[in-house]
Amino acid sequence: MQKTIVLLWVCIVFTSCGVSLKGVDFALDKDVVKIDPLAKGTAEFAISRMERLDSIQISKGEYAPMKTFSQAQYDSLYRELLDKKEIMLDITFKRFYDLLLATNLNDTTYLTNIYLKTPNDGAPVSYEYDVKRNDLVFYSIENMGRNRIEEVSILEGGSYRFIEQKFKGKDSKQGSIKIMDDNTMTLNVSNDEFIKNKGFFGSKLKISLKKVSPIKIKYEEVLDSVLITTKSIEIIKDTLFTSSYDEELFLKPILDITKTNKISIPVNIEIEDKQLVGWGYWIGLNKSNQLLWMDDQDNELNRFAYQEFFNKDEAIVLETSENENIKLKINNISLDTRTLNYANNYAFYRTDEKIQKTNRKAEIVIENLSSVYTYTIQLGLVSVFFKEREVELDREKYLVRKYFKLSIVEDE
Repeated sequence: MQKTIVLLWVCIVFTSCGVSLKGVDFALDKDVVKIDPLAKGTAEFAISRMERLDSIQISKGEYAPMKTFSQAQYDSLYRELLDKKEIMLDITFKRFYDLLLATNLNDTTYLTNIYLKTPNDGAPVSYEYDVKRNDLVFYSIENMGRNRIEEVSILEGGSYRFIEQKFKGKDSKQGSIKIMDDNTMTLNVSNDEFIKNKGFFGSKLKISLKKVSPIKIKYEEVLDSVLITTKSIEIIKDTLFTSSYDEELFLKPILDITKTNKISIPVNIEIEDKQLVGWGYWIGLNKSNQLLWMDDQDNELNRFAYQEFFNKDEAIVLETSENENIKLKINNISLDTRTLNYANNYAFYRTDEKIQKTNRKAEIVIENLSSVYTYTIQLGLVSVFFKEREVELDREKYLVRKYFKLSIVEDE
């Protein structure tokens, strides 16, 4: 009865173990594995698992929501760190590099992967390699022949770290060695025996040595300024000039009862959707007086208004005009400010946008006092506006961004 109970208990234990192992195998076959970089574990396991993954999912942490990095991106950044010894990345990638620091803190170097025949002159075959403290050297040594080999050994400095004597044919040895100090590692193959030294009973070896070196990484957060170009919609003001020129205003003499000897000209300015910022006039009382006038945009009165409004020192002075037989009166009904350059027959005024006014700015009254002479009067008017419009502009500015720098600490 007791034997039956014991046998039943053993079956239950093995069945349970089988289920557990099956569950572990199922978990390892997943395409994606979630790794908590703060959890403690062996780097070797993490590396071996990551080599099988198509992508790496990083669990949510204190820095950023979950992100997915392809294996190619991961390998590329890690290789860049190994090659350049230093990289700087945006702080938003910090969660990814927490995973890097927790798992891949090593560099793998294949020291050798050779096939060689055993020596037959009594002298050992030796190979030397430079190693550093805490390097992990993985070895795989296979005797591919049927004859035994007298000795295969690995030394660190002058100390044996691996030795296999009377190495049997068709046998292999695998293992690892942790290097104790910066040193030279020596691989020796010796087959010193009287008959073997004559060239008989030789063998062939396949030897593979891989060195995994721990990497010390320094982490540092830095601020850097980056020149960027941004597009922005901005309001700009265009300066518009509106001007007109009348060269044939006739004033009849007093005795000519068919026509008037006096005219009154209102200065009215239509603003519409523009902002009036200045206005002016010029009056020629003799036919010999004139303005340089190519057209309503290219003329001397416009240039004078531009000079006065923008305080440009261009020394444009309009021609003065006087006539003893003509009475000129300017009735300024605005509250605008007259500039310093003016005469009895011309002036320019700056408007104050804070004061609401009517469109009528002034009234020009011209009267012929002569009894017999007719005079031709010239009149130029100008107004200056600002008109707003939206434009898309490229603006350069420095953006201060937070980065972190990873650098490999070289052994001294």
